[in-house]
Amino acid sequence: MDITQSKQLARDIFERGFGRGELEVVDAGLAPDAVDRHAFAPDEPDMRHHLKNAIGMLRGAIPDLQVTVADLFGEGDRIAIRVEMHGAHTGGPLFGVPPTGEQVEFEQFHIVQFGEHGLGIRHWANVGLEQFLLTAATRA
Repeated sequence: MDITQSKQLARDIFERGFGRGELEVVDAGLAPDAVDRHAFAPDEPDMRHHLKNAIGMLRGAIPDLQVTVADLFGEGDRIAIRVEMHGAHTGGPLFGVPPTGEQVEFEQFHIVQFGEHGLGIRHWANVGLEQFLLTAATRA
């Protein structure tokens, strides 16, 4: 698979997965053994499951979630993507914070490595929720 196809798989996960709740794009874009790496938690060995849960949590907390792929670059076996998300926090809890009714927006940065079979095998991210969580903590 070439880098153009890898970039499209990544775009689909954000625009269709996060943006529209189409969870099948997760399975279509990630290898079954893909690993999710985070600075704030241990590696997540079942990235597909983890990502579907994250999509469900975000879409449940922000029912009108809007997702924009702002930048998308690729070279070799990796892509880098900058994503902007926004909407009203009117649904369920967002990372344990009860609904505020306020507009939230955050910017995310992701790097995805693709394997020989053309599916994502490793992911690194800065998910951009720090400001939301700090603001919520000051209200508590």
